Amino acid sequence: MPASEFSIEKSEVLRYLGHRGQEIGLELDGLIERSIRRCAESAKPLYFWRVFPLTEDAGGQPELEGTGVVLRGRDIKKHLDGAVACAVMASTLGMQVEREMMRMGRRSPTEEVLINAACTALIESVADVCQREVEAYARAHGLVTSFRYSPGYGDFPLEQQREVLGVLDAGTRLGITLTDSMLMVPKKSVSALLGLYPEDSGVRRGGTSCDRCENRETCSFRKEGYGCEG
Repeated sequence: MPASEFSIEKSEVLRYLGHRGQEIGLELDGLIERSIRRCAESAKPLYFWRVFPLTEDAGGQPELEGTGVVLRGRDIKKHLDGAVACAVMASTLGMQVEREMMRMGRRSPTEEVLINAACTALIESVADVCQREVEAYARAHGLVTSFRYSPGYGDFPLEQQREVLGVLDAGTRLGITLTDSMLMVPKKSVSALLGLYPEDSGVRRGGTSCDRCENRETCSFRKEGYGCEG
């Protein structure tokens, strides 16, 4: 779907650049605007999600029913405590935007940083749209959702990225592949899980994962009153 269906908020781009109200000159402002435009023109946003009932394996770890995928680690178990189902989602901007980022990087390091921030803002926007669809599904079934939680958060192993993407058939549907170190290609891609809970469960609805992040006390975004997910 076209990138125009999603928003690249300039304020978000500035946030990812670490802007805290400093004055921006006309030249830099023009480069930021061009980076936003280049990102929007080259991106081919896609997303996909599925909901799986949750069961437990013999050790009490959450398992995506019918897949054989057991989610490992104390943190993901705590995150999904009380959930009756789990939504698995992934989104990407496609490879063309990766090539545009490389092209602008060859022009200047500054433009490389700027388009990277613009594309980060866009992929978060795409992930947010996907999450809102999951939230609407949950409401229609009398459920509420938690915040997004991704492989690599806390002690949820990054190695489970392969299984998470596998249950979505993300390679075929979205063109997302993995390197040997479990990093997604295209780089501007996001995968995540959301728990679905009964409405009376008392779970904190939506939001971000700051409260359970291992980097909570040292996060530079949080010190300034922000979160890395918005």
